[in-house]
Amino acid sequence: MRSIVLRWVITCLCLLVIQGHADAQENVKISKNSFKTGIDTGFKEAWDSVKEGDRNFKEGKGTYPVARDHYLYALQYNPDNAALNYKLGVCYLFTDNKYEAINYLLRAYTLDGEVSGDIHMLLGMAYQLVLEFDKAMEQYNTHSSQLDPTEKQAYSKTLAKRFDECMNGKNLSRNPVRVIIQPLGEEVNSKYDDYNPLFAFNDTALFFTSRRPFGKAKRNKIDNKYNEDIYRSSLEGGMFQKAIRYDKPFNTENNDAVVGVANDGNTLVLYRGHIQGGDLQISSFIPEKNSWSRPKSVTGRLTSKDGETSACLSPDGKELYYVSRNSKLTLGGKDILLSTLDSKGKWSEPVNLGVTINSPYDEEGVFITPDNHYLYFASKGHTSMGGFDIFRSERKEDGSWSDPENLGYPLNTPDDEVFYITDQTGSHGYYSAIREGGSGSRDICKVVFLGSEKELVLKTEDQLVAGPDPGLTGFLIIPELRDLDNSLLLSGSVTDTTEGVEPIVAKMEFYDPSTGDRKAFSISDTTGSYTVSLPEPMAYAIEINASGYLYYLDILDYSSVSGDEKMRKDFFLRKVEVGTKVVLDNIYFQTGKAILRPESEEALNQVLRFLENNPSMRLEISGHTDNTGSLRINQKLSRDRASSVVNYLVGKGIPQEMLESKGYADTQPVAENSTVEGRTKNRRVEFKVLSK
Repeated sequence: MRSIVLRWVITCLCLLVIQGHADAQENVKISKNSFKTGIDTGFKEAWDSVKEGDRNFKEGKGTYPVARDHYLYALQYNPDNAALNYKLGVCYLFTDNKYEAINYLLRAYTLDGEVSGDIHMLLGMAYQLVLEFDKAMEQYNTHSSQLDPTEKQAYSKTLAKRFDECMNGKNLSRNPVRVIIQPLGEEVNSKYDDYNPLFAFNDTALFFTSRRPFGKAKRNKIDNKYNEDIYRSSLEGGMFQKAIRYDKPFNTENNDAVVGVANDGNTLVLYRGHIQGGDLQISSFIPEKNSWSRPKSVTGRLTSKDGETSACLSPDGKELYYVSRNSKLTLGGKDILLSTLDSKGKWSEPVNLGVTINSPYDEEGVFITPDNHYLYFASKGHTSMGGFDIFRSERKEDGSWSDPENLGYPLNTPDDEVFYITDQTGSHGYYSAIREGGSGSRDICKVVFLGSEKELVLKTEDQLVAGPDPGLTGFLIIPELRDLDNSLLLSGSVTDTTEGVEPIVAKMEFYDPSTGDRKAFSISDTTGSYTVSLPEPMAYAIEINASGYLYYLDILDYSSVSGDEKMRKDFFLRKVEVGTKVVLDNIYFQTGKAILRPESEEALNQVLRFLENNPSMRLEISGHTDNTGSLRINQKLSRDRASSVVNYLVGKGIPQEMLESKGYADTQPVAENSTVEGRTKNRRVEFKVLSK
């Protein structure tokens, strides 16, 4: 064992040296003569922005976002300067909205093939982020071929790791998991980083960490972001309420983050300190005072001068899994350690979970499920497709852990995904990620796995429903429901969300979220009432479709309900009027192209089912861009992307006359193009109802 660990440590030391090469970018000079186009109007202001951007660029990655904004302003004067495009690409590649990098780096290389010595390495990284893995490996190969022998030796392990990530990415993206990934919305998320979600009090309270400003908060000098604070959102009636910031005893002027919660929700593990180092503290809820105790440092031998980050408690509260930089115990970077609570209430000397769980790279965001059976964590090693990926390991009968399993694409991407948790039932998860097409900052997202798609078994001899129902046309063939024990009875109503009283005839389908198997089916009657027999107490994914209304998706958790209990659930649907516009979330294209990516299929199929339930409706599918780049190119790209969506739907059987496509480029913005968040919102595909 000692020799294995020694080899592991030696490998990690090499990787740490190499990381310095990968993270160092050239400070390419933007010369005044090459930047000036010959047009005096606007030059002075643009050149001042270049100089200000250069000052921020030189200060390091923490001020890259500031440099980026200055460079974007300068780009309006001269969009054809190679050095300027290069620096913009670098700023995007090493800040939050990494997906933008490829456009600027590729433009820089097109303008000047020798704009910098690392252009091929950076292009490889940018291509990898947008899932162009073959192009990424081609760029890595080109970069390697241009290195001298000393440089090649120094870069060899970094490039080998990049190739492994690309191969992992190809395998994972070829077989995407069926999953719904939904940001929690503005009640929880902000335009700043929000992460590390944790549930307490039987899943009725969501604690999380945010880097949004408060009061006279100042930006941190290391990464130019505001310090961490702890927030809480209550879950009422299935809806998250507006998040509130805790004051004392949780939040201080330094970084304060919630990193772990006990199974009963009454004990929180906090991280307090600075970005580069801090310690773990514990606070307990005092019911008689309806408040939390003042956080106290963890006692025992757990903490180190190197700093600890995320943590979680076992269901019985006697084991603490946590991530540490402790150089005496880690096998490489940050590792997951385990400490146990003794009879005197002190934590034992921590032990490393070993090479099965910990890689030579960083691990982060550890979480153990309420049944103590699965360990979730993020890692830059194992079979990561780039950055941190979420992995799951199962506890074996002998107490050891199985080889970590990558949760798959599109939950994982070549960017960072961290802090994955499940609710008490395990029916769905939550994690923190920067999603392409999102706000550009880290958001907390809800995850629902749908499982593999199953072919429906239809039974045409009986169970045919026909009639003048306004929500249905023709004959509806009800799929056969097999092996149902009818042990749980659910009833309620489906009504209009705006009126609250108008009944809706709707088709309701209930699925097992983990397998995708359809478990039950119902149609609400002309009074809006429905009754359905569910096969067993469990969590169900529900999809509701009705003529003239937007489709409805949700998770119903009845896993703890007794079989003979009668349940009631009312649903409210949003009416579609002529002129209604709906942004299509989770529609992704290859960068700079109109080719749909595989993970778009689930969202497109929701539109497909919507049209199938509204056969008289006509939709305009429109593509939109931000205002970067030329109007001619943006016009063509937006038009082609809208056409790709239409072609998909037509290929699935929707009549062509129900659809038309248009490209509006940047002429219909829904947000300001002066910010990253605004430009992200403006790049979208949406549909508009032309007629009903």
